[in-house]
Amino acid sequence: MIENKKKVWIFSFEYAGVVKVGGLGEVPANQAKHLVKQFDITVFMPSHGQIENLKNKFNLEKLPFTCVGQINPSFIGINEQEASYYISFYKFKMENVNIILVSGENSFTSKYLDDKTVYNPETIKGKISLFSIGIQCLVEFFVENNRTDLPEVVHLHDYHVVLPYIGMKQILAKNSLNVASILTIHLLTWPRFEYDFYRTSGIDETPIRVLLNEGIKELNLTEIFRLSKEFNGSDVEPTVPTVEKIGAIISDVVTTVSQSYLISDIIPNCGKKLIEFKADFLYDGTDWDYYEIYEKVLKIHGHDLREYLNLNELSKIERKDLKEYLLEYKIGNLSRSPLISSQKVLDTINEISNGNPFIKNGNIKAFSESGPLVLTTGRISPQKGFETIFEAIPDVLSHIPNARFLFLILPTDYSLNEIKTYAHYVKQYPENIRIIFGVASDIFYLAHISADVFVSLSRWEPFGIMALEAMASKMPIIASKVGGLQETIIDVKIFPKIGTGILIEKDNPHQFANALISLFKSSEVTQHVKDSENHTIYDIDILNIINQIPDEIIKSHVLLDPYYFLKIKENCYKRVKTNFTWSIVSKKLANLYLNLQ
Repeated sequence: MIENKKKVWIFSFEYAGVVKVGGLGEVPANQAKHLVKQFDITVFMPSHGQIENLKNKFNLEKLPFTCVGQINPSFIGINEQEASYYISFYKFKMENVNIILVSGENSFTSKYLDDKTVYNPETIKGKISLFSIGIQCLVEFFVENNRTDLPEVVHLHDYHVVLPYIGMKQILAKNSLNVASILTIHLLTWPRFEYDFYRTSGIDETPIRVLLNEGIKELNLTEIFRLSKEFNGSDVEPTVPTVEKIGAIISDVVTTVSQSYLISDIIPNCGKKLIEFKADFLYDGTDWDYYEIYEKVLKIHGHDLREYLNLNELSKIERKDLKEYLLEYKIGNLSRSPLISSQKVLDTINEISNGNPFIKNGNIKAFSESGPLVLTTGRISPQKGFETIFEAIPDVLSHIPNARFLFLILPTDYSLNEIKTYAHYVKQYPENIRIIFGVASDIFYLAHISADVFVSLSRWEPFGIMALEAMASKMPIIASKVGGLQETIIDVKIFPKIGTGILIEKDNPHQFANALISLFKSSEVTQHVKDSENHTIYDIDILNIINQIPDEIIKSHVLLDPYYFLKIKENCYKRVKTNFTWSIVSKKLANLYLNLQ
């Protein structure tokens, strides 16, 4: 039993188990879960309208104080001179981690803090501002009533929580107190808030301690703004600095999720010499495990699957069986509709679903038959490069007419045009493409252990947890040679013995098509040899398939070993288990927490 554990506060807008939009939600939740025995951890986030839902699962305690005051709403987009805020706090425990939700108690405050759409463009500024004010109220309460509840370290996740931390630092400074901090930037999004927005959010000109290369300095908000302008990312940078840059300057440690993203993006754009000496990277991780997922899928789907495929109870269920069940039956018979909270997104999906049985909110039309399956997941964004997949489909189908493309993708209010565009591709290739918009929890695991290849063609990708999850599911990856993807995925063409996939140039549909055809054909060779009576003899049909592999390096390895595709799959699993489980990657974060003063 560790006594007097170091207190750590985590500020985040996402936390798996409370609310999760993309990969960000998994990171603080898994870090906290694996470090809670070593540290006293409390997570703070807006309620995002989850109070009633969480009351059904946890014992929520409403803290015995509220935060009441006036705010100038013009800076958050409301045409009024003054509005009253009324903020309350709800506390509960999840996996031994304390969670405190900041919630609204009147209609004005609730409109923002309790908006279920986490990043609603119409409410996000108000949510950030009121969350900042709420955190400051909470810190003032602890300073006045119980200073032992204050943390020694605050860990910030992305720009949304930078303002609350500045306000917290100022309150502590007024009481001759200080707190150390880590800012993790998961993805640069370049938000810029005018000086007046900071003031509206409760931040004043109280100087705070800022760690610079030459030592500690006491700087007020005006001086921090001025300092950030002296170290511009470019000569034409706007006069208003990004919130990420402000956050990086005022934090004691700045981290991101891969070494390449740290060097190429974070340091150059968030202060250069102002942060280089205190910048580091912390890999994300995953606790996915193929064998655990396989057992979980069989427990959920086993009965229906055996019934659909007419298999007896003793028959071993293989990936091709899972794939057939998924493609020919399950995607057309989902137990529940994918989770989508945005009415704008729902309206758009319903609009494109008119006369289109392949995309709607819920069940979609199943495929008439199975085929080589590529899976892709993620949030709809220009970042993710889904367009490259669509552009390559004609080339892929000219070589593999029965190829199947399954998209399990998350729409947002920012992606309404993309939803409409993607729908046209489905109508154009009704035998080959299916898209399920929203959180398709009913088939998410099933899809991962059914598919043959996973694709992540991001134009930029700080890390890419989805690629780790796919590798943990024994799926070879085709990914863009960008960011963290090039650090987690080992290219089989360069390291054939330990390779886990193929890295290609971004925005290159031709390279993608060649890579996908090569892996599909490699898989086909393996299946033919497994199905043949003599597992060592190449017959003319197998040699014909090998000759259709466009990548010469992969072709040569398949010629030497018809089971080469299986070796890639096993490499994927070993790569994650050896390097990227949460227990492994969280050790570096634990050392940072311990060393911060």
